[in-house]
Amino acid sequence: MSNKFTHVEESNAIRRRGGIYFGRGVRGTEQFVYELVSNVLDSYLANQATFVNVTLDGATISVVDDGPGLPFDEPSDIEGVSLATKFLTTIHRTRSYNEQAPHVHIARLGVGLAPINGTSIQLTVQSWRSGMLWEQCFNKGIAQGSAKIIQQGNGRGTRIEVTPDPEVFRQTQPRFGIIRRALFDTAHLFAGLRIGLNEECFYAPQGLKMLGYILLTRQTQANNEPFHVTLHHNNILIEAAAFGDKLRTGIFSDKQQLHTFSWVNGARTPDNGSHVEGFRQALAEVNWKPALSLIHVVMYDPRFAGPTHGKLDVPHIKEVIQEALREPLLFWREDPR
Repeated sequence: MSNKFTHVEESNAIRRRGGIYFGRGVRGTEQFVYELVSNVLDSYLANQATFVNVTLDGATISVVDDGPGLPFDEPSDIEGVSLATKFLTTIHRTRSYNEQAPHVHIARLGVGLAPINGTSIQLTVQSWRSGMLWEQCFNKGIAQGSAKIIQQGNGRGTRIEVTPDPEVFRQTQPRFGIIRRALFDTAHLFAGLRIGLNEECFYAPQGLKMLGYILLTRQTQANNEPFHVTLHHNNILIEAAAFGDKLRTGIFSDKQQLHTFSWVNGARTPDNGSHVEGFRQALAEVNWKPALSLIHVVMYDPRFAGPTHGKLDVPHIKEVIQEALREPLLFWREDPR
């Protein structure tokens, strides 16, 4: 009885503070998609998932993946409640529910599964674990019975179907165009992951290099093969790309803007920061001011697992990035292409 009481109280508290977690407008319902996809990105970076498919049907959001599944087969510290059910009903106080690193976010806001569940009309989850397909249904964050096994076999992955609650959100239907652009960009930030949206599939095996070609404008066309590298350095995954004629710093007039796009752990950093400063220092060492530069860093240190704000302010990252990109840029400079 006490466990059920705690469960209901937590759900009611989430619903009362829905605006704190999501905001009140349509962006709140779009955050449902971002959060569910971000969980799959964590599995992809751990080499445990290869795709995620999103279906938008009015206000109902369905997300399917081939990841390791939710731990319905593991007990939590609450008697009679699985670890998966606890994740779905209890707000975690850490950066991620299991302090997994890396932990990434499509948006700069990370909320977790429990707030999504608590602010929805209904949420149904089906998840494979240990040769069993588990299912559990919720209404406004309240479990409508215990998780049950509905199938046995060798399946894999999770399917979550959720409908935001109009009592919490003024608009419950995500904007298709906004979601499409976010997932398109995400496919380029996580090269090799297949991301589906209704009838489409986004797949970018060359990551930021492919995105850079799309972002180039007539004024910033590059005649040479762009610089592009993906590497691990000091517990950081770094992908960087740059476009523009090699070593010709004078080809752009003062009126032509040099464009920079940057991300940290999957989220855009519009005000750039330490990672961009390090990239620019490495570019300066080879006397190059590219027309377009892109950099995405994924920090595996759990201290940086939470959502990043608009600017990365971690001073030592500047030196890490500069050191990591120095040799690849020198090699690229010597390439005759």
